[in-house]
Amino acid sequence: MGTFLPDEWIDEVRERNDIVDVISEYVLLKPQGKGFFGLCPFHAEKTPSFHVNPEKQLYHCFGCGAGGNVFTFVMAMEKLDFVEAVKFLAERAGMALPQTTEAEEFIRSKSRRERIYQINREVARYYHRMLFSPEGGQALSYLKSRGVDLNTIRKFGIGYAPEGWENAKQHLLGLGFEEELLIQSGIVVSGKGRTYDRFRNRVIFPIIKPRGLVVGFGGRVLDDSLPKYLNSPESPVFHKSSTLFGLNLIRAGSSLDHMIIAEGYMDVVTLHQFGFKNAVASLGTSLTQQQAKLIRRYTQQVYIAYDGDAAGQKATLRGLDILQDAGLRVKVILFPEGMDPDEVLRKYGAEFFKKLMDKAVSLVDYKLDRLRSQYDLDTPEGRARYATEAARILIQVPNLLERDVHIQRLEAQTGFSSRLLYQQIAQLEGSAQKEGVKRHLVGNNRYVDKMAAGRESMPGHIKAERYLVNLMASSEWLAKKIVGKVEEEHFEEPINRQIYGIVVSLLESGREVSVPQVLSCVQDQDKIQQMVEIFEQPMEYDNIDKFISDCIEEIMHRHLEKRRQEIVRLIRKMEQEGKQGTDSYKALLSEMAVLTKKVRANRHGKEGIL
Repeated sequence: MGTFLPDEWIDEVRERNDIVDVISEYVLLKPQGKGFFGLCPFHAEKTPSFHVNPEKQLYHCFGCGAGGNVFTFVMAMEKLDFVEAVKFLAERAGMALPQTTEAEEFIRSKSRRERIYQINREVARYYHRMLFSPEGGQALSYLKSRGVDLNTIRKFGIGYAPEGWENAKQHLLGLGFEEELLIQSGIVVSGKGRTYDRFRNRVIFPIIKPRGLVVGFGGRVLDDSLPKYLNSPESPVFHKSSTLFGLNLIRAGSSLDHMIIAEGYMDVVTLHQFGFKNAVASLGTSLTQQQAKLIRRYTQQVYIAYDGDAAGQKATLRGLDILQDAGLRVKVILFPEGMDPDEVLRKYGAEFFKKLMDKAVSLVDYKLDRLRSQYDLDTPEGRARYATEAARILIQVPNLLERDVHIQRLEAQTGFSSRLLYQQIAQLEGSAQKEGVKRHLVGNNRYVDKMAAGRESMPGHIKAERYLVNLMASSEWLAKKIVGKVEEEHFEEPINRQIYGIVVSLLESGREVSVPQVLSCVQDQDKIQQMVEIFEQPMEYDNIDKFISDCIEEIMHRHLEKRRQEIVRLIRKMEQEGKQGTDSYKALLSEMAVLTKKVRANRHGKEGIL
């Protein structure tokens, strides 16, 4: 059975989900001109080219071309189909769903997620209480030995999972929760014909979303047993790859100067206690693209504070590339070998940590330092191999001045002249281009210039079509000025014909005519992107009526010219067949004369209006 969602209800969902508000939950937007710009969530970039238009309620990236309305944005970010995206936004706006079978199933799914949230909240409270019970004495002593005070314990909601196989399970069953939901939440494990608690004899760190919802837990052992840390599994409410520990303590909507990314729970807890309130953890050593994009909503400057051991440094290298690809500025804090942020803060204090932050190195510097440690620069072979690999890294530096600084440093380290090093980089760049590898360019003017150049090379009648449908979609009174003066068949581009048809349908049904309304009538993502590009194009005119008239004349001229060319083709065909004496041939000649006169009259005195 298909899902039926009334058009009026979909319209209300769209109206109650402002596109700027929705996109701001995923992208850090800054006002610029009449709209907002941010780093595109659909491709890696350093300079914002992702534009959100609050007036037309659409988004468009001048870099990769992605565009659409609030529905298509949620579809892309949450990997949903259209109906799921509408329901997602309805839930966000607190709207009741229409009474359909599918809606009832959605409500049941929502109810299941809400029950899991309740389970997580209740078990978090249980763990927290257990920390201060006689059973939690050892865990509380452990935290105090790590320098964690009571205020910090309460701030993070830290708890303790006691020894035993069914403590949390029995507690939650006693509150009326179904065992199947306890398994789905990850609190209880099912195996070998029985169910039991996942977390046992561990310090518990609740993982909380910015809205205050507990989505999962991390548990740390009190001794040297393995695994040292144990996380909740994936669940209907917990997705590790898109979650950051400690993010709930950063005020939603905040634009931070920087953010510190650590590896573990204790690192973040200690950082906060020492006054570094912008610290989060990646729930392990592997940063994901989703986490990088989530960080990008809060800041553009990131400090990596991973452990100083070998594993931490390898994790840093992986994280650097992911963060850079997300368009973030990255610096790496270098810790004494073998130490982590928690140990550094407890041993040397906050001021020492601040000095380490001040001395933090850039992404390129960190990579070059790591690379240098792998080669013996006392040998010619070692210097040559180091310089060659360093050149590969410097290809990724688009700023020529910054690149020159690194080349001068390489010259001092290896003894190779800067001229030779530049030649090596040029050679590597040439090889990369032959292989189809494009350098990452900086600045969004290239996008605007490219689009402008595209418009300049566009035939005049196509530009006229786009201008007209853009005007038609913008308001009812403009649509009524155009409809009737030009017909759908007069539009050559299929996408323009479709927009024309949608607007006419909206007028006939008495529904609102607007850009977001037109986009809501289309579900094909490719067509939506084509429409967004049309709706985002600038239009300049002094007199709107004269502008519309000129556009219509341009389109009609093209229509007449196409018909004239078709008649020429038919006349030549009849002449080849010896049918010059037929009535059909004479009728074509007559029509040809009329059309030629109309085309000349239409073009008289006009010199490239569009």
